[in-house]
Amino acid sequence: MKKRILLFTLAAGMGGLVLMSNSHGPAGNGYSCTGAETDNGNPAGCSATGSSCHGSAATTGITVAIELDSAGVPTTHYKGGMTYTVKLTGTNTTSNTLPKFGFQIASMLGTAATATPTNEGTWSTTLPTGTHEVMASSSGGSFLLNIVEQASSQLATTLSGATGATYVESFTWTAPSTGTGTISFWAAVNAVNANTNADAGDLWNTNHVTINEWVHTASVNEINNEFTISAFPNPTVNTLNINVNNVGNYAVEVYDINGRIIATENMEVSTINSVKTLNTSNWMPGMYQVVISKDGAYKVVSVAKQ
Repeated sequence: MKKRILLFTLAAGMGGLVLMSNSHGPAGNGYSCTGAETDNGNPAGCSATGSSCHGSAATTGITVAIELDSAGVPTTHYKGGMTYTVKLTGTNTTSNTLPKFGFQIASMLGTAATATPTNEGTWSTTLPTGTHEVMASSSGGSFLLNIVEQASSQLATTLSGATGATYVESFTWTAPSTGTGTISFWAAVNAVNANTNADAGDLWNTNHVTINEWVHTASVNEINNEFTISAFPNPTVNTLNINVNNVGNYAVEVYDINGRIIATENMEVSTINSVKTLNTSNWMPGMYQVVISKDGAYKVVSVAKQ
């Protein structure tokens, strides 16, 4: 195996993966590697049962995290048409030094891998140095999702690949139109030992994350009757008190008028009518939506900042 090729195979059911450090990358050679595609991403010679210079099974020693950020704050929801940052992070938890890496990432409709996935959202044409996007239409029919991947081998972001090293890439991504529904990101990271061979000492893993669409109305009472909330003082100046009338663990997200998330909090309600206080001193004057959610149910209240 030539040293410029990072080749490995996903575990059964996840499909084949070839991460290449040459100028074309695996998608340019017809390989979908993220695990999102159960059929089209598995060309002959790189199937779940095929041989692999990098080892045929994923390793728990490499962890993969995918994060959607709005104005620097992680979020699990998107608002149709808004632009976000997608952050992909691999971490080396082994004792091996793995100084370089390759990756692939894609976004699709729904939450489960399928033979016929649908692209959702668009990647910015301005991508990090050494990366590129390969459109499904240019792959010769091998896969259906548009893939962002390395166009050349990337250096570890921290610790030169030693234990605890991270492999990080960030991309600008625009959400699909309002009404699309739940989408998911799928990704693979392959950390390599750069010993001039593509061998089983190179370690890899995959992951995917579900992102729900943020859909709400301005009326709190129209959304759900499992719990009620109130926010005061409204308008607010320096602090905002959130009152919930039912016990449980709640997530609090605050969105500005453009749909960007500006704050997130966790709220544990152990007694009825507990109050969570948010610091609003750094909010710009204007209107905000405060979303309180629990077990898939959520409420929204509009808040003005003076």
